[in-house]
Amino acid sequence: GDTFKRRIHSCTGYKYAAWCCNTHIQDKSRCSMLYVRDDSLKQAFVTMMNKLVYAHRMLLKPYLEAIKNTSTDDSLRQIQEIQTLLAQNTEKRETLTKLMTQGIIDHILYNNENNKLLSQADSFRSEIEALKNDVSGDVTKVAATTELLHFAEKGEMLTAFDKNLFEKHVRRIVIRSRHQACFELKCGLTLKERM
Repeated sequence: GDTFKRRIHSCTGYKYAAWCCNTHIQDKSRCSMLYVRDDSLKQAFVTMMNKLVYAHRMLLKPYLEAIKNTSTDDSLRQIQEIQTLLAQNTEKRETLTKLMTQGIIDHILYNNENNKLLSQADSFRSEIEALKNDVSGDVTKVAATTELLHFAEKGEMLTAFDKNLFEKHVRRIVIRSRHQACFELKCGLTLKERM
């Protein structure tokens, strides 16, 4: 549950980089997670990317189509429905104002009903903003997936760790054990890889 820290370990005759759990570093009795070698993580990344190159038609293309079609369409439909409700809310407030200016309803009733409608309108606006953030998140996922798919379609297998490629596609790594890492990609996929 804690973050890892990069450290240099010494062994007879050579040094190597490793990642250690911060909790384990502070108190070994609270966390039994031992270090993970940096070169093992890099090799796991290379293996994962090569699997994506090999299986991009079965994994990345269907995933891209799914995020393009499903969630964006639903969110846009919901935004349109809420915008319709917001327009109806505005019409109700205008009608309420006309009724008060014509003396049909008193000022107290007007204030109560108008405040309810204003509160409802704020709620609608908040929902629309949240949905727009979802859509922009989906747009970001589509762009990241498209970029990853372009890399995979080239068909060039990696022979060594590529730092730029790693930074372009990986959001973070979650270590499950000394033998398994989960790569959380910027496109929204989480892929497990053995080390």
